[in-house]
Amino acid sequence: MFETSKGIVLDAVGASLNDLAKQVDSFCTPLYFAEEGELKQIIEENGRFTIEAFDDIIHSKGEFTLDPKVLAVSCRASFGTFISQHFGEQVFTKLFDLIEEKLSQELPRLLNAKHGMQYLIVLRKKN
Repeated sequence: MFETSKGIVLDAVGASLNDLAKQVDSFCTPLYFAEEGELKQIIEENGRFTIEAFDDIIHSKGEFTLDPKVLAVSCRASFGTFISQHFGEQVFTKLFDLIEEKLSQELPRLLNAKHGMQYLIVLRKKN
């Protein structure tokens, strides 16, 4: 995952937190990116749905902006609440400036990142 743009962004978040906070060891990010086979297995084991469609969504290069400021703002919107609650407002305020700075340094990696995984899944509830 570290070779995808999402992975690179999450690496920058982690590195920024390491730079700013002592509470990093007790912080757990509630994110998990399941693979296709794992998702199918979970759905099948649930037994309540049939899989009508399961398609990979591949985004072309340039479809999403890789602007470090936009990515930092996106991280802030996604993770801001629980980061602020765990680390406090002072760290929260500094963090996203630091994330933007780190992503600026990682721009060459972002531009060459592998496609991330994203799926379109259509389920039908069994009767």
